[in-house]
Amino acid sequence: MEQIAGLLAAFIALIAWGFGDFAIQRSVRLIGAVPALFFIGSLGCLALLPFAWQDISVFLKNNILFFLALTAIVTLIYAVLLFESLGRGKLSVIEPVMSFELPATIAIGVLILKEVVNLQQFIFTAIIFAGLVITVIRREPRHWWQFFRRKSVLEHGVFLAIFAVIVSATVNIMTGILSQQTSPLFAIWGIHTIVAFLCVGWMLIQKEVKETFKIAKTHWRPILAQSLFDNIAWLGFGAAVTVLPISITVAITESYIALAALLGIIVNKEKLQRHQYFGICITLIAAIALATISKNT
Repeated sequence: MEQIAGLLAAFIALIAWGFGDFAIQRSVRLIGAVPALFFIGSLGCLALLPFAWQDISVFLKNNILFFLALTAIVTLIYAVLLFESLGRGKLSVIEPVMSFELPATIAIGVLILKEVVNLQQFIFTAIIFAGLVITVIRREPRHWWQFFRRKSVLEHGVFLAIFAVIVSATVNIMTGILSQQTSPLFAIWGIHTIVAFLCVGWMLIQKEVKETFKIAKTHWRPILAQSLFDNIAWLGFGAAVTVLPISITVAITESYIALAALLGIIVNKEKLQRHQYFGICITLIAAIALATISKNT
């Protein structure tokens, strides 16, 4: 029964992250990365406080304040990188790049958690990497010898997404450990509360608070949507890792990239070159296959 509950929580996270990244892209383009992150953190802080209140005393006794603060800071760095990449790039390109967090998490599992990666997992990881390269390279209709003269052959936002991938695997592991040591509700509440305070501090320094709320008042729908979906996704992830191993949970939830990338093409009417569609297909199929293999391992 607990296994089923964990799988259900992971599936909820999958759906919520898919729609969440779609809404985040719209919010970031309206108000910026840090303000968008502030609203996500604020909603988590206020909505989860009644449920996390009883765990505060346990948290203080266990003396894990430092680990919580460190997790929140790493999460902030990851989120800003991801949000900026979503704001600048195409959702259908950025999401396949983010799929590389799955093999990155597996790598951490092998090096730190001493997990074993079989041959099939290694092969699909290599296929994902190949698909990513095909997806993020933009080819202009010029002579081949002029290709390397271009200042940028990568899609906008890809470099930021690559850095976000490097940090995201660490965020997955740290959030999972924190959820296991305390509770999913308290872990997500604590992380989002600290993130919200850090973001509002930055907004005060930049004198962006008044303008941010002015824009948010007009465009409240995408901001509310991204805040709800992101909090639901992290709660689902936190609940899943209390039952399932972190690497398996990440493998299952990683399939959200298919939903987000499709939303970018269908709703945003994003146009890609033919080879980029091929790259997306390779990446998504390989990521889902790797998730299935990891789930059954």
